[in-house]
Amino acid sequence: MYESNNMFKSVRLRWSCGADKEEREMTTDQLAGATATGDRPDTDPTANRIARLACAWSGIACTVLFAIGFVAFARFLPFPSPGLPAEQVAANLAEHRIGIRIGVIFMIIGFGLFATFATGVALELRRTDGRHPALTYVQLVCAGASAAILALSPMFFAIMVYRAGDIPAYITQALYDIAWFCFVMPYPVFSLLLLAQGGAILRDRAVPVVFPRWAGYLCFSTAAALFPTGLIIFFKDGPLAWNGIIGLGIPMIFFFSWIMTLSYYLIRHVTRDTRVAAQPASPPARRRNSENP
Repeated sequence: MYESNNMFKSVRLRWSCGADKEEREMTTDQLAGATATGDRPDTDPTANRIARLACAWSGIACTVLFAIGFVAFARFLPFPSPGLPAEQVAANLAEHRIGIRIGVIFMIIGFGLFATFATGVALELRRTDGRHPALTYVQLVCAGASAAILALSPMFFAIMVYRAGDIPAYITQALYDIAWFCFVMPYPVFSLLLLAQGGAILRDRAVPVVFPRWAGYLCFSTAAALFPTGLIIFFKDGPLAWNGIIGLGIPMIFFFSWIMTLSYYLIRHVTRDTRVAAQPASPPARRRNSENP
């Protein structure tokens, strides 16, 4: 009888250890799944709230700063014609020298914030990528590349007004063309960013979602609207030139509408997410011990 009781205790101990191991494995798998889907068990419910909100608001700040610099100070609206003679280009730049310099400062700061905006979008959409976040990495790489390319445009505007009047007019015109080409033409990297964002938005099955499904289609539409900007090298006038409605007007409308739309939903999501996370969680149910009734 004594040996039988010892054998029974040994079997029960091994079964208990196995059950604990299985429970630990299930807990680990559930934790990994929760992390992949965005339900992260943060110890601080408001962790990184300020950083997330800063990324969300940076899209709106980018748009506002660009509008102030591009329209109010540099006076690039309506868009100047690429067919202007070199002497007239140099004269126009000399006339608005101070305004362009101030506008360049606003534009380059605004374009710097584009990187933080795109990073914020990628961060919140990370949960849709699971264990192999390919779309997230595409967004992050394209965000940095896009911000760097955008920063080149105001830098060339600054260079041409810096030397305007000291160099031949045709050199000023060449710098002028480079600045506009950097601003309008580099659609491939932006299109990749938009396609990755659109795909991640459509894959989001969480409740509630970060962005509505139509925002994903807006990303695809914006990528399509940017495609004609690659044709500006063939035209100096008309709708496909870099001052035309197809070459610049429609792409710019889609581009900044996309930024403002995603920024709005990003701000709403972060605010809601941190508010829900800050609520006290209900205490977990205590496990009953089957051995002690």
